[in-house]
Amino acid sequence: MSKEDRLRVVIADDEPRARQFMEKLLNEHEDVEVAGVAKGGGEALALIARHKPDAVFLDIHMPDLSGLEVARHLKGDDAPIVVFVTAYDQHAVEAFELAALDYVLKPIRRERLGETVKRVRAEAAAGAKRSGNAGAVREALANETLQQNAQPLHRLPVRHRREVKLLDLAEVPLVFSRDRLVLARSEGKEFLVDYTLQELESRLPEGMFVRVHRGALVNLAAIESYGAEDGVLVLRLKDGTRVEASERRAAEVRRKLR
Repeated sequence: MSKEDRLRVVIADDEPRARQFMEKLLNEHEDVEVAGVAKGGGEALALIARHKPDAVFLDIHMPDLSGLEVARHLKGDDAPIVVFVTAYDQHAVEAFELAALDYVLKPIRRERLGETVKRVRAEAAAGAKRSGNAGAVREALANETLQQNAQPLHRLPVRHRREVKLLDLAEVPLVFSRDRLVLARSEGKEFLVDYTLQELESRLPEGMFVRVHRGALVNLAAIESYGAEDGVLVLRLKDGTRVEASERRAAEVRRKLR
């Protein structure tokens, strides 16, 4: 098969092992050429502009630009086919499926990725990648009700090594952002979460968590005590964590604690 007949793809994932494993599996297909591998959304856009790939495999959450934000930038007749790679639970996956050609759920399975390659190959061969796919992605992603209408989470999917671990919400005292990542604490460990805090705030069971400041959600049942220190509302969790509430959020936090 000539190089010109191969499917040219770009991979974007901030997790090194996920990038390497995806590239390895795609290289097993003789009609697929991995044109570029990106560590983040900004780098992905640069690679897409340079290589003009047939398809792009986008992780949902990356430190600089998320996969959703990258998809919003893909405009014009040469926009590639979009495949989301995600550790989201099934309800969120269904929402993204409406917009993208396909999704691959982590942990990635060779057989599932093979099915996706077949779909991308058929789409590209039919010339349909320039019809409505890119526009459908942008339209769906621009719809702010997409996440708001998603069903509530009952367990929290997090990344654990090369698997997706489901945490009982009762065992999660704190979800917080650090270095542009969202992390959940459970049993003294920290796990990477593939949701933004805003998405979680709208999907967690009502009355279970409270937003204490821009970068943290606290499980109300995990709060052992609270009080003012130098005019700042301070929460002390059962695991010993000390969390300060912002001035803007303090009144709402106090209300939920009563």
